[in-house]
Amino acid sequence: MAISMHRILSLLILSMFFVEELFHRRLGKTGRLSSTPKNYYVLKNTFDRFDLIRLLELLFLGLLFSTSEGNPATGHGQLGMVLIGLQISRLFGRRVLSRWSVLGILQLLEAVLLITVILIPVNIPAEGHLYPFSPKLLLGLLGGVLYGVFITIVTAFSISYWIRHFTKEHGKLYHTFPPLVESESWALKFSTISLYLGTAGATGLFFIKGLAVLPAVFSASLICQLAGVLVCKKETYNGHHPVAHILWMLSVLLLSFIAVSGITTFGSTLS
Repeated sequence: MAISMHRILSLLILSMFFVEELFHRRLGKTGRLSSTPKNYYVLKNTFDRFDLIRLLELLFLGLLFSTSEGNPATGHGQLGMVLIGLQISRLFGRRVLSRWSVLGILQLLEAVLLITVILIPVNIPAEGHLYPFSPKLLLGLLGGVLYGVFITIVTAFSISYWIRHFTKEHGKLYHTFPPLVESESWALKFSTISLYLGTAGATGLFFIKGLAVLPAVFSASLICQLAGVLVCKKETYNGHHPVAHILWMLSVLLLSFIAVSGITTFGSTLS
């Protein structure tokens, strides 16, 4: 019954995402919502109708996290924590990003994670407990989850980068998404922050698991992020770096692999 409730909540949140997107498109077609909110709009309207929907979505994500499958000792629980972090980012993101299109991509990535939660089998350990006073566990878990949140945001900007990159100048999407340099600048900022969180997560996982698949693949994802940052800081004639975005996308794919494989589930060996 608990498992079905977990999936019911996931489907409900997906439905709310769909309603939010329909509402957003409807306002956009009527001309009452510009693709680029102005600074005065953001400052004057500290709370809008979309924030209410996103708050409700955040509430249901909290309920999703409170189910037995939302146990942080499981992969489902860890994905739930990433989803909560992304939803908080999306809730306050319009005050930072000033682009509805990037927030829309972030919402799409949340939907993909929710579908993943629904489809992958639940693996609950017989004695799956977390010990909050274990520094190595907190380091591995919180570092890994926050790293997942930040590199997913990096992915949103990278997707925005590629859409703008492959769209012709007279195309509708060309002016909907930020300029290449702007998307890359934001991606670089979030990727740089993720390096500190990822290093903390990799250190904690190494102390917990030792030389195992989980810390190895996690470290490979972290190395891709670092390589992307280093490439992005090199000067180029066109001012942007496609190779950096390829490395960042590869990093997310590696992290997605360990998320869906079930190897992030912790058992009673932590005691």
